Amino acid sequence: MADENVNLPDEEEKKGPSLLMILIITIVVTLIVAAGTSFLIINFLGSNTGSTGSTENPGQSLNSPIIATVEIVREGARYPIMLKGGNDIAVIDALTLKAGSDEARNAIGSNRIEVLEAIRMIFLNKTRAEVSTLQGIELLKKQIRDSINEILGFTGERENQGVLKVNIVILTISSTE
Repeated sequence: MADENVNLPDEEEKKGPSLLMILIITIVVTLIVAAGTSFLIINFLGSNTGSTGSTENPGQSLNSPIIATVEIVREGARYPIMLKGGNDIAVIDALTLKAGSDEARNAIGSNRIEVLEAIRMIFLNKTRAEVSTLQGIELLKKQIRDSINEILGFTGERENQGVLKVNIVILTISSTE
């Protein structure tokens, strides 16, 4: 019987580490599976970002590269523009235009006041809700691009030589009351 008592602790010691090893192996396998799944999900969900960039500017074709960037509102300038009704003000932190030709860049520079006035008029027809959503901002960019191209005469076949893209950063929309 003394031999049996001596053997029992040895068997329990063997069961202890084997149970611990099973737990460690289970945790490691679970972590590997979770990491692999996360990696695959990120790759599959992240792969659609390239396709949204190509549909962002339908007016821009492959043979009309961006030639120049024109700053209308310098980054950090905090340019206030009144919204519809006069009760709200959108603070523009930056506004740049991507032009498809040097001619467009020069025309934007020489007609800067008309360009700013067109942008102000577009904002005066917008409400807080319209410039607070992603769809509203995309529509705003399209309207600014089309309006400036019309002012400068880059319409029809020459549209790909005018303003191709509008980048705007609206810092905040505040109430005047």
